[in-house]
Amino acid sequence: METEFEPARVDDVDELLRLFRLVYGTSYALPLGTDGEVMAREISSPKTTWLVERKNGKIIASIMGTVEPSDRMGKMQALVVDPRHRGGGIANRMVGDLAKVLLATGDADSVYGTARTTSAVPQKIHLRNGFHALGIFPNLRKAERHETMVLLTKYRDGVLENRHPVHKAPQSLGPLLKTVHETVGLPVFPELVPESEFQAAESSGSIELIDAPNFVQQHFDSTMIDPVRRFYPLHKPNVLLAESTGAYQVYAHLSRKDGYCTLIGATPSPMDVAPHMEKLIDELNGYGAFYIETIVPLYAFEELSAALAHGFLPVAMYPAMRKEGERWHDYVVMARTMQPLDFRGLAIDAAFQPFAEQYIDLWTQKFLNTSGVFR
Repeated sequence: METEFEPARVDDVDELLRLFRLVYGTSYALPLGTDGEVMAREISSPKTTWLVERKNGKIIASIMGTVEPSDRMGKMQALVVDPRHRGGGIANRMVGDLAKVLLATGDADSVYGTARTTSAVPQKIHLRNGFHALGIFPNLRKAERHETMVLLTKYRDGVLENRHPVHKAPQSLGPLLKTVHETVGLPVFPELVPESEFQAAESSGSIELIDAPNFVQQHFDSTMIDPVRRFYPLHKPNVLLAESTGAYQVYAHLSRKDGYCTLIGATPSPMDVAPHMEKLIDELNGYGAFYIETIVPLYAFEELSAALAHGFLPVAMYPAMRKEGERWHDYVVMARTMQPLDFRGLAIDAAFQPFAEQYIDLWTQKFLNTSGVFR
């Protein structure tokens, strides 16, 4: 598909690094703006579309997107515009063009992006280009203080209208589901019933963390062969948490720098880990993870109930995230943050306000008692 912007070249890396340093200094969190080798590799990848705008031979704007055909999802990131060239609509056109390109390949059914909440401008740019507001990630990343991000997604025509219906969901998901239903609709609105209760189990074993990304990825690929259980398009595993008696293993993506951890998969199954979740969370806290996240299919009532029982709260939803047969399944993003909520200076578009409000209400019910003291 044609675009008004040029594709980036490998010999553009130094110029791109200059642009990211100009805009972000040394605070940009991703290697896509700080690591020249990673950037060159991405520019050369057939899965990547990296667009740039040039003026007088200099790159003044950049955006990139990747599509993993096995997941049928596109990811947009690394949007940056030289401050001296803002105000002319470059960012708006870049987001719109890249989304169209990624969805036109035939390999992606949806395209998603995350945006910081230090400014509402990037959120508004995505919303103007047909992206839907679908949630917030509170206290996701350590910056000067823990930072909240938002989720935005755009779909190929016909995808949202052809999803698997879910007829029962935990009651605590009601406010999130209501907001999503008003935003993109649901095939049916599930009956909301009280979630199942779970008791913690005693475990005599310790938890060992294997921090060897290549080994962990290979182990994951050879062990998690079920395409449903290995589905986690948002992150790749880089650590393995193994219970010493062999009761369970958990694959995760751990970022000590940003203070978050994503739980990606488990053996024998997530429900075998559920009774030991508090011990697992304590272990992850010890490794500096104060925000823990996972995705759960909306149809998985027991898994959602187990997550809720252990302090995970629904923060976002990704409709039509995984294709099965001729229809798509919806997923819920569940998160547990061990830091007090800090929304000072939060800048969010009104489209995200219902997501923030439902999260604050649930967090207050879960972690504060009536006298306002942390539980």
